[in-house]
Amino acid sequence: MITSESPRQITGSADWKRHRAYLSELHPLATVASRRCRSEYPRATHRLGKVACGRCWERVIRADERVVVELGLPPEAVADPDLVDEVAVERACTGDPVRLTPVERRVAVARLLERGLTPSQAADRLGMSGSTVSAVVTDGEVAA
Repeated sequence: MITSESPRQITGSADWKRHRAYLSELHPLATVASRRCRSEYPRATHRLGKVACGRCWERVIRADERVVVELGLPPEAVADPDLVDEVAVERACTGDPVRLTPVERRVAVARLLERGLTPSQAADRLGMSGSTVSAVVTDGEVAA
Protein backbone atom coordinates (compact mmCIF):
# COMPACT_ATOMS: atom_id res chain seq x y z
CA MET A 1 0.00 0.00 0.00
CA ILE A 2 1.63 3.21 -1.15
CA THR A 3 0.45 6.34 0.58
CA SER A 4 1.22 9.99 0.11
CA GLU A 5 1.79 10.33 3.84
CA SER A 6 5.30 10.90 5.08
CA PRO A 7 6.88 8.28 7.35
CA ARG A 8 6.47 10.67 10.26
CA GLN A 9 2.71 10.79 9.72
CA ILE A 10 2.26 7.03 9.74
CA THR A 11 4.96 6.06 12.26
CA GLY A 12 2.44 5.46 15.03
CA SER A 13 -0.24 3.93 12.85
CA ALA A 14 -1.05 0.28 12.34
CA ASP A 15 -0.05 0.65 8.65
CA TRP A 16 3.50 1.59 9.60
CA LYS A 17 3.83 -1.39 11.94
CA ARG A 18 2.47 -3.72 9.26
CA HIS A 19 4.95 -2.35 6.68
CA ARG A 20 7.85 -2.76 9.09
CA ALA A 21 6.87 -6.39 9.73
CA TYR A 22 6.47 -7.07 6.00
CA LEU A 23 9.85 -5.58 5.09
CA SER A 24 11.87 -7.96 7.24
CA GLU A 25 14.36 -10.76 6.70
CA LEU A 26 11.40 -13.02 5.86
CA HIS A 27 10.54 -11.05 2.71
CA PRO A 28 11.41 -12.97 -0.49
CA LEU A 29 13.61 -10.09 -1.68
CA ALA A 30 15.30 -9.42 1.67
CA THR A 31 18.65 -10.92 0.68
CA VAL A 32 18.82 -8.86 -2.51
CA ALA A 33 17.73 -5.66 -0.74
CA SER A 34 20.26 -6.21 2.04
CA ARG A 35 23.12 -6.88 -0.37
CA ARG A 36 22.27 -3.78 -2.39
CA CYS A 37 21.97 -1.54 0.68
CA ARG A 38 25.19 -2.73 2.29
CA SER A 39 26.99 -2.27 -1.01
CA GLU A 40 25.63 1.17 -1.92
CA TYR A 41 25.05 2.63 1.54
CA PRO A 42 27.39 0.85 3.95
CA ARG A 43 26.97 3.54 6.59
CA ALA A 44 23.16 3.65 6.50
CA THR A 45 21.87 3.66 10.05
CA HIS A 46 18.16 3.20 9.40
CA ARG A 47 17.32 -0.09 7.74
CA LEU A 48 13.68 -1.17 7.54
CA GLY A 49 13.29 -4.54 9.20
CA LYS A 50 17.04 -4.36 9.92
CA VAL A 51 17.52 -5.34 6.26
CA ALA A 52 17.77 -2.34 3.94
CA CYS A 53 16.98 1.35 3.71
CA GLY A 54 13.71 2.42 2.11
CA ARG A 55 15.45 3.47 -1.10
CA CYS A 56 17.01 0.02 -1.61
CA TRP A 57 13.78 -1.80 -0.73
CA GLU A 58 11.95 0.30 -3.31
CA ARG A 59 14.52 -0.26 -6.06
CA VAL A 60 14.60 -4.02 -5.52
CA ILE A 61 10.81 -4.35 -5.39
CA ARG A 62 10.35 -2.22 -8.51
CA ALA A 63 13.01 -4.22 -10.38
CA ASP A 64 11.24 -7.43 -9.41
CA GLU A 65 7.92 -6.01 -10.66
CA ARG A 66 9.53 -5.07 -13.98
CA VAL A 67 10.74 -8.63 -14.48
CA VAL A 68 7.24 -9.95 -13.80
CA VAL A 69 5.76 -7.58 -16.40
CA GLU A 70 8.48 -8.14 -19.02
CA LEU A 71 8.23 -11.93 -18.79
CA GLY A 72 4.44 -11.96 -18.60
CA LEU A 73 4.41 -13.77 -15.27
CA PRO A 74 1.33 -13.82 -13.05
CA PRO A 75 1.47 -10.94 -10.54
CA GLU A 76 1.01 -13.27 -7.59
CA ALA A 77 2.66 -16.66 -7.71
CA VAL A 78 0.52 -19.47 -6.34
CA ALA A 79 2.52 -21.89 -4.27
CA ASP A 80 2.31 -25.56 -5.15
CA PRO A 81 1.95 -27.41 -1.82
CA ASP A 82 3.73 -30.47 -3.23
CA LEU A 83 6.70 -28.53 -4.57
CA VAL A 84 9.97 -29.28 -2.78
CA ASP A 85 12.62 -26.58 -2.63
CA GLU A 86 15.73 -28.77 -2.75
CA VAL A 87 18.01 -25.92 -1.71
CA ALA A 88 15.90 -25.19 1.37
CA VAL A 89 15.85 -28.88 2.29
CA GLU A 90 19.63 -29.20 1.95
CA ARG A 91 20.20 -26.04 3.97
CA ALA A 92 17.89 -27.36 6.69
CA CYS A 93 19.75 -30.67 6.67
CA THR A 94 23.00 -28.82 7.35
CA GLY A 95 21.41 -27.03 10.30
CA ASP A 96 20.57 -23.66 8.74
CA PRO A 97 17.38 -22.18 10.19
CA VAL A 98 15.08 -22.41 7.15
CA ARG A 99 11.30 -22.34 7.01
CA LEU A 100 10.09 -25.57 5.43
CA THR A 101 6.69 -26.61 4.18
CA PRO A 102 5.23 -29.84 5.57
CA VAL A 103 6.31 -31.70 2.42
CA GLU A 104 9.86 -30.28 2.66
CA ARG A 105 9.96 -31.20 6.35
CA ARG A 106 9.15 -34.83 5.51
CA VAL A 107 11.84 -34.89 2.81
CA ALA A 108 14.41 -33.39 5.20
CA VAL A 109 13.60 -35.93 7.91
CA ALA A 110 13.86 -38.78 5.39
CA ARG A 111 17.24 -37.54 4.14
CA LEU A 112 18.69 -37.24 7.62
CA LEU A 113 17.42 -40.69 8.61
CA GLU A 114 18.87 -42.14 5.38
CA ARG A 115 22.21 -40.58 6.35
CA GLY A 116 22.12 -42.55 9.60
CA LEU A 117 20.92 -39.92 12.05
CA THR A 118 18.51 -40.95 14.77
CA PRO A 119 15.10 -39.26 14.93
CA SER A 120 16.35 -37.26 17.92
CA GLN A 121 19.44 -36.10 16.03
CA ALA A 122 17.30 -35.23 12.99
CA ALA A 123 15.00 -33.17 15.22
CA ASP A 124 17.96 -31.26 16.65
CA ARG A 125 19.44 -30.63 13.22
CA LEU A 126 16.13 -29.38 11.80
CA GLY A 127 15.18 -27.33 14.84
CA MET A 128 12.05 -29.42 15.33
CA SER A 129 10.66 -31.19 18.32
CA GLY A 130 11.36 -34.87 18.68
CA SER A 131 7.63 -35.56 18.73
CA THR A 132 7.20 -33.88 15.34
CA VAL A 133 9.89 -36.07 13.81
CA SER A 134 8.46 -39.15 15.54
CA ALA A 135 4.99 -38.32 14.21
CA VAL A 136 6.38 -38.11 10.67
CA VAL A 137 8.14 -41.46 11.12
CA THR A 138 5.24 -43.28 12.81
CA ASP A 139 2.70 -41.99 10.29
CA GLY A 140 4.54 -44.12 7.76
CA GLU A 141 5.51 -41.06 5.76
CA VAL A 142 9.18 -41.80 6.28
CA ALA A 143 10.84 -45.18 6.64
CA ALA A 144 12.74 -45.23 9.92
